[in-house]
Amino acid sequence: MASIHQPSAVREAVYGRAAEQEIVDDLLRRARRGAGGVVLVDGEPGSGKSLLLRDSVDRAAEQGFSLAVAAADQVSQAIAFFTLRAALPEPFAEPAADDDRYAPERETERSIASIRACLERRATTAPVLVCLDDLHWASPATLAALRTLPGDLGDRPIAWLLAGSSAQPRGAGRLFGLLEKDGAVRVALGPLGRDAVEAMLADAFGAVPDHALTDLTRGAAGDPALVAGLIGGLRDEEGVRIIGGRAALTSPRLPDRVHDLARRRLGDLGKEARRLLVTAAVLGPAFRLADAAELLGSTPAALLPAVEETMDAGITTAARDAFTFRHELLRRALGELTPQPARTALHLQYGESLLANGRSAEGAAGHLLAAAGPADRAALAGLDEAAVRVRASAPRVAADLAARALELTLPGDPAALPRAVAAAESLTAAGRLEQAHRIVRDQLARPLPAEAEDRLRCALSSLLCAMGRPEEAAGQALTVLSRARPAAGLRDQAMTAHLQALTGLRDERTGPAAEAVLSPPGGHDRHTTTAALLARAVVDCADGRVGAGLELLRQAVRQEPESSCDARRAQPLLALAAALIDLRRLDEAEQLLSAADVPALRNLPAGAALSLLRARVHLAAGRLADAAAEAGAARAAAESQGAYGYAATAHCVLSVIELRRGDLAAAARHLSARPAAGPQFADIYARTESLMAEAQLAEALDGADAALGHVRRLGIDLHARPGLLLGDPTAAAWLARTALAAGDAGLAATAADAARRLADACPDQPALRAAAAHGRGVAHRDAACLAQAIAVHPGAWDAASAAEDLGVLYGDQGDRDQAIHRLKEALAGYRQAGADRDQARARRRLRRLGIRDRHWTAVPGKPASGWTSLTHTEQAIAELVAQGLNNKQVAGRMYLSPHTVAHHLRQAFRKLSIASRVELTRIVIERT
Repeated sequence: MASIHQPSAVREAVYGRAAEQEIVDDLLRRARRGAGGVVLVDGEPGSGKSLLLRDSVDRAAEQGFSLAVAAADQVSQAIAFFTLRAALPEPFAEPAADDDRYAPERETERSIASIRACLERRATTAPVLVCLDDLHWASPATLAALRTLPGDLGDRPIAWLLAGSSAQPRGAGRLFGLLEKDGAVRVALGPLGRDAVEAMLADAFGAVPDHALTDLTRGAAGDPALVAGLIGGLRDEEGVRIIGGRAALTSPRLPDRVHDLARRRLGDLGKEARRLLVTAAVLGPAFRLADAAELLGSTPAALLPAVEETMDAGITTAARDAFTFRHELLRRALGELTPQPARTALHLQYGESLLANGRSAEGAAGHLLAAAGPADRAALAGLDEAAVRVRASAPRVAADLAARALELTLPGDPAALPRAVAAAESLTAAGRLEQAHRIVRDQLARPLPAEAEDRLRCALSSLLCAMGRPEEAAGQALTVLSRARPAAGLRDQAMTAHLQALTGLRDERTGPAAEAVLSPPGGHDRHTTTAALLARAVVDCADGRVGAGLELLRQAVRQEPESSCDARRAQPLLALAAALIDLRRLDEAEQLLSAADVPALRNLPAGAALSLLRARVHLAAGRLADAAAEAGAARAAAESQGAYGYAATAHCVLSVIELRRGDLAAAARHLSARPAAGPQFADIYARTESLMAEAQLAEALDGADAALGHVRRLGIDLHARPGLLLGDPTAAAWLARTALAAGDAGLAATAADAARRLADACPDQPALRAAAAHGRGVAHRDAACLAQAIAVHPGAWDAASAAEDLGVLYGDQGDRDQAIHRLKEALAGYRQAGADRDQARARRRLRRLGIRDRHWTAVPGKPASGWTSLTHTEQAIAELVAQGLNNKQVAGRMYLSPHTVAHHLRQAFRKLSIASRVELTRIVIERT
């Protein structure tokens, strides 16, 4: 770092100090006009005060100032006036021998007078800048001179720029307070802002920093010296490369310059403070004094002076119940100054201490992981113990510990099998399904003791169910249950897994299996009982006993009122929320979802279910964009965890959303992209969407005849399970409408009857009454029922669907006015719900009645050519043409006439400056 004693040959850039520089510039301007002034710069070590002073000296030199520049240090504080004499090296005038001031007792006064005279002489030829740094180390005599000279020379063109550190309060602190009362301007240098640090990085490396580099630099907490040291070290060691236009780290290690800076900070401290810091640095960003004392073989009382010294140095600060390092980068560097064997021993000692004292096992986990090494039996045993202790409260931490213990266990170690089983169970509980599956598969490939095999099969059953293979999951659980005497606790684990698999399969064995757990009560643990209540509720709802199903779900919630952080367990809060969404009791459902949304859930398959349920709430409320975003998040989360059963359900929901939007191609892509086939446990969170997505897509693409096979299969199930219609108040009407269009009136009546039975069994649910009225109105062409459905349907889209059906019925009966009224009502509802395809269909019906609805508006500033110049309808037609559809097929999809499709195509060709469908297809493909 350059000295402040003379102007710099090359000026170093100052970042983030524009306001402070302006204050100094104002001081210099006043001095040039003949007036004195004082600016006090207060900053901790590393705050950049010396750089600010160097920059100020350079500015003053450029303006012709006479410079008196120096810095105090720890040695010079014993020498009177050392700092001022260093700043003013010329000889001072001595008084005559007979002058009273020559008396020894007046030596201080005599020296101050000499300094005053020297400054007065300088000020007669040029303005003077007196710039003194590190005055917290200055001698008392220097401080005494600075207390009087600025006031005595206030009418001279002398600018005083005085700097010290408030982190080391000495006499300078009192001096600054007095000068400030006299009118001095005080500048406190805080941390650099984020923009300033990023500007330093960008200027140093010639590119915007990437996230990793930014995060590393953030550990300096805006400390200019740390930031500069890190940047300089990275440049020296070529630790940054430009990748993709961004400055990116090439290595995670800290450069030597940062370690050197840490050593210098330590060098300013006493021995006990140094010992405290290097030990505490291993403990973490925050540490309790009692913990540090235990590791150091001392007491908190004995360490108080040392910790106060580290606080005075600006390295640590006191929080409510611990001390914290102010700069993570410095803490990390201090920790790395400790040799690796010593760090490992400290981590192990601290981790064992946390466990022995009943403190946070999660906190112990990180230290034990850092201490563990191959064949280190003590460290591995610590990992085992910590994993067991945190398994219930923090499955993810337990999974890290167990997986690491297994990784470090040598082949042939007797602990290898128990650790493999523990790792498989912990990873499954944490939702790390594929990693758990690999361990289980490897272990089951060899002969195993019965208990180890059963534990592995229980884990395998749970993870297979989430991965979209419920039939295999049921088989694995059944293998354990078929044993005469499974080990303690394993029978309940197996029964929980078996119930979930059967529930996903919609298997007829689900009800009896649940009853075997529930009768008599008290024979199984709480988690198994909860799984049985949930399974029984799903059966009851499917069979049409909705009220009984809701009560069972509420009973399950009373059993487990909070979300479980174990992926193997049932989530009754989510199951009850799903049932309430089915009944369109959306406010209650959202309250449950808020209660269920805890951080531990977000990395489990249940976290995907939470997003899935929020998507269904948005869909029911007509917020299609929000619905698509939540369902997309559910799909992405499930696929990242290997929970392909949940991903398959998310794809079904996304398909229904795209159908509502009118993007049939996207809907088809979602169904074809499902990573798991057949029914899934996750379907309990989106029952109707999972059952009907394929049928609805087939009807939308190719008409009612194409969907008839799907509809008939659903019709067969509806005789025994009318509750399959739960989840969509228009499901019965859609089934009846599609069956009638395909010529099967009996099937239409079956759908309507199923909806009626649901409503009769639960008459206090408006959504069920609306669904029954709507289904009957379509199946039996009953205008009164359709009018009732419009009035009772809870959602805008649902009511619009009933209004469209009523409008069609009136049109068929020759009542044109009523038909137009209801179709306009339907159009308004579809528009409110953002259902583009349904709007197009309603407009076509209105056109046939002689009513044209202008649904486009001119967009100010819209381009006249190119893809963005196309209207929404033109873009939709272009995308269908790119799929290979002819004009007639496009017209059928969009409820337009072939003539209108041709017109829109001509407009698209003109705006895109093309002349063929081939060119149009190329443009669409390039955009996607």
